[in-house]
This record gives sequence, C-alpha cells and structure tokens, in this order.
Amino acid sequence: MESEINKRISQQSRSVRDLIYEGLKEAILNGTYEPGFHLRERELSKQFQVSTTPIKEALRQLGKEGLVVTQPRKGTFVSKSVMSSVEEITWARAALEGVAARLAAIKRTDEDLKKLDSIIKRMEQFTGENNTQKLRDYNSEFHHLICQIAKNDYIANQVEAVRSYDQFVRKKALSDVSEHDRAFKDHYLIYAKIKEQDPDGAEEVIRNHINRSLKIALNKKEN
Repeated sequence: MESEINKRISQQSRSVRDLIYEGLKEAILNGTYEPGFHLRERELSKQFQVSTTPIKEALRQLGKEGLVVTQPRKGTFVSKSVMSSVEEITWARAALEGVAARLAAIKRTDEDLKKLDSIIKRMEQFTGENNTQKLRDYNSEFHHLICQIAKNDYIANQVEAVRSYDQFVRKKALSDVSEHDRAFKDHYLIYAKIKEQDPDGAEEVIRNHINRSLKIALNKKEN
C-alpha cells in the first residue's frame, strides 16, 4: 500500500498530506489496518518516505472523522468504531446527494439528460454482463454527473470530501452479483425522476438507494 502512495506522491501535484490521508483512510476502510492497529508515525514516515509532519496532519484529520483515536503517551490507533463512522458519514452523504438530485431535477437540461441516458445505457449493458468493475466505474460517474447537474459547488465539495466512504460502500455492495440488477433499477428510477422533473421523487429515491447500499455493505438486514 505504501508503494502506491509513494507513486502518487511523485506523480501528482496534490499535497503530500492529502495523499497520505487518503491512502491511510483507504487502508483503514478496506481492512489493511484493522481496528486497534497501532499507527506509529516514525514507521509510517519511513514507509512513505516523507517527514513525520504530513503523517501527523493526516492522522489528525482521520481523528476528526472518527477513524483513529490518539491515546496520551501511547500513540494513535485505528478506531474500534470504524464501521460506525462509515455508517454515520454515509447517512450524511445520502442527505447531501438527495439535495443534489432534487436540484438536478429542477435544473436539468436536455443535454444533461442525454449524458445521464448514455450512462444508464452503459450500466444496463454491464449489468447484463455482470461486469462489477465497469458497474462501479459508471455508478461513480452517474452520481458525479448528478452533482454537476445540480450546479451547487458547496454540495459537490461536501460529497467529494467523503468520496472514500462512497467507494468503500459501492465496492462492498456491488461485490454481490445478485445486487447488480437491483442497483440498476435504483439508478434508472433516479434518472426517471430527474427526467420527469420530480424533485421530491428524485431526492427520496437516491437517499433510499444510498442507505440500502450501505445496509448491504455492512451486512445489515433490510427492514
């Protein structure tokens, strides 16, 4: 994992702190660093070939999100409540994307619909093929386009800030092939509500979709 971050650091202009932060968060969410794991700053700085300063900053940000906890005179550890943080942040994302879908239904243009329609057709194709990777890619593109259509920078920035959680939930949910068809139906209904310029319907459907995907990702039974 650290070699991949090193590669990103050398190839991208984004801040080292941000890249370390995203890499550590991804490792925590995918289980590379399990709950209770001791994140030693000096070891991490050696692994990623950076000073301890961006490591400290990244860990501080992860602490704000509830993914790590710092114990005085002991160090920083992966939180034992990681999944609670994922659940709660995903609820917030569902609310944000719900508002984005509402705005998209109000503001959408014919050109916007053409773009959504193109993505939906590709999703239908890859659903039939059970192509999990392509479905994840187009799923992400679909949700990103809705935020663009909403034309609200604040919402777009807030959704982008929790992108790692979105990717974690999507990956877990779509790893179940039986979920592919239902996920496509959800996305088609979101598209239909936006096309019909039904803001209430668009907001409700996308919120239900995200929260249902969360339950699948966390292996919780649906009501």
